Amino acid sequence: MRNGTKMLLLTAIVLAGAACLLFRGAEGTNAAPALAATDSGAPAAMVLFPVSNQPNSGAMGMKPVVFNHKLHESTVQECESCHHTGDPVACSSCHTVEGKKDGNFVTLDRAMHADNIIQRKGARTPQSCVSCHEKRYTERRECSGCHAVVTPKRDAAWCAVCHTGVEGMSATQTADALAGKMDPDVNEALAQQAVDSKKPVQYADPGAMALKVKIGTLVDKYEANVFNHARHVNSIMKRISGDKLAQAFHSTRETLCQTCHHHSPASVTPPKCVSCHAPGIDKQNPGRPPLKAAYHLQCMGCHDGMNVKRPAKTDCTGCHKERVAQKGGSK
Repeated sequence: MRNGTKMLLLTAIVLAGAACLLFRGAEGTNAAPALAATDSGAPAAMVLFPVSNQPNSGAMGMKPVVFNHKLHESTVQECESCHHTGDPVACSSCHTVEGKKDGNFVTLDRAMHADNIIQRKGARTPQSCVSCHEKRYTERRECSGCHAVVTPKRDAAWCAVCHTGVEGMSATQTADALAGKMDPDVNEALAQQAVDSKKPVQYADPGAMALKVKIGTLVDKYEANVFNHARHVNSIMKRISGDKLAQAFHSTRETLCQTCHHHSPASVTPPKCVSCHAPGIDKQNPGRPPLKAAYHLQCMGCHDGMNVKRPAKTDCTGCHKERVAQKGGSK
């Protein structure tokens, strides 16, 4: 065997051993197989760090993002959807924590989170991670029903869906990453390890919830509405089960309950709507919709978002049976 061939073989063995050590879990078992290669040749996964122009800038105040490039590549039509200049380089090449001339002084935060991007005439309009995600859930019928009435709250939990951080990074690796100098192979290995360790969300069991709910607090000229709760929950579950974006952001066991119970604590047994929405105008909270308005804003808003044709808004008996006058003229 020639010396050159021996060297190549030894190198391959060393690299394979290093990879096994890197991906070996705490219990000594190997992690799941690596993600399939991308069509573009880019890393299948990568960690996006808040690269800074200044040393020791405190840029790590927000945890880095583990980006599944393979998954995103399969859901967009072209690379320019994200790499809007046509040059498929790292976002931090142009957009840093402080902003720099190469990126028109657009900071990394704005490049990733802007949702009010002005459309450009005669040129490709950039889009951020947030604006792309919002476009998907407002344009797709299976998402737009809920999101017509519920706007995701940008709180710590919302941020943590993407900003998961990476376990086991050394101080040297962190310094290199913040300076934009981390070795690409090391970056991809760290990202792969994070992707492998992520577990799917186990949503609440629809069978543990109410099958039907009788809504009759405001009964007058119409009978109580018998709401098929199980059917609606199962419909939402079915739509989310095959959607990676939905699964990522509906990240807790009871998230789906908050579609309708939008200001209640996340629970499979939330309080009744009347616990927050009074039958009449609440003098202590005049901006809060009364109960009747709250019901119709939620139900009709969801139906409008999904373009549900029946029952029509003006067809009250489509949801409520009209009460029949009893003897003596009372109802």
